[in-house]
Amino acid sequence: MTIFAILMPAVQPALAEEIKRVYPNDHFMLSDTQWLISSHKTVTDVSNSIGVSGFEPGTAKGLAVIFTTSSYFGRAPLPVWDWIKVKLEGVPGG
Repeated sequence: MTIFAILMPAVQPALAEEIKRVYPNDHFMLSDTQWLISSHKTVTDVSNSIGVSGFEPGTAKGLAVIFTTSSYFGRAPLPVWDWIKVKLEGVPGG
């Protein structure tokens, strides 16, 4: 699967709820404004599915920049690395 980073300019409860609703088993909240989503979809599909783009006028859930990942590195709590490993590398049980 591909991991997408969702970066919001501010806290947006409606967008956060939409992420949880659309990707109930494939999201990880890093902070109130930073999320990871795992999906086989394209970045445009993910954006449309959570209500950032591709919506009818007046129905947007929020604003965000969405990136795909090709590799990862850094420092974070162990649950972040475990989730990434399972989702990006296809570890059994994910």
